[in-house]
Amino acid sequence: MPMTSHHPHEQVAAALRADILSGKLAPGEQLPGQRELGEKLGVAPNTVAQALRLLEKEGLVETAPRRRSRVLQPASAIQVRLHEDGLLRPRDPGDSGHDDIRRGDPGTDAAAVEALAVAPDAALSVRQAVLLQAGTPWALQTLFTPAALTVTAAEAATVAPFTVGPLRREDSHASNWDARPATTEECSLLKSKVGTTVFEIRRVGFTDERPTSYLLTVVRADRVTIRTGSAS
Repeated sequence: MPMTSHHPHEQVAAALRADILSGKLAPGEQLPGQRELGEKLGVAPNTVAQALRLLEKEGLVETAPRRRSRVLQPASAIQVRLHEDGLLRPRDPGDSGHDDIRRGDPGTDAAAVEALAVAPDAALSVRQAVLLQAGTPWALQTLFTPAALTVTAAEAATVAPFTVGPLRREDSHASNWDARPATTEECSLLKSKVGTTVFEIRRVGFTDERPTSYLLTVVRADRVTIRTGSAS
């Protein structure tokens, strides 16, 4: 049936996504060529190409020049626990990992500046990473501190930020969280479809009642169940 949306590539992506997630299109299966798909759906081949690029960003298909696109295994759902220290950890840590984006680079952020009670033009040390489970992104984590991060372990400032280095001296924390649509950049980093809902968890750490860290964790709500104690 011809596409009638103002954004036909999103409609094509939605149709293919539904077939992948339902299992109608199996992992490893090759899709028809862009021209053939376009004829079936009543759209131009370049519209199909746009849709495939969108699905590739979501980790649902693999594309390559002069080859047909291949369906990938959809990311499985995972469970993570919000611990008493205010940090999220996967229930199965054995298959977890991360991709560093920033490693202590200087930067700033309005929410972090307010939470850390520093001057608006203060330079903060920023550590950012995409958290992975079975190689697929499930969260984006950004840590801001007024002091430079000098930890040596590759994951110490993000995946396990308060087990080594100066941040281990934190003696209390406060956190709050809510749900919102992911930004375009977050969708790209998390390989999620446009409009995906994310949980945003904001944690402020204190040492002797002085704020010393601001940790922002953005979690894919379509893939992750967060448990706190016996609740989720």
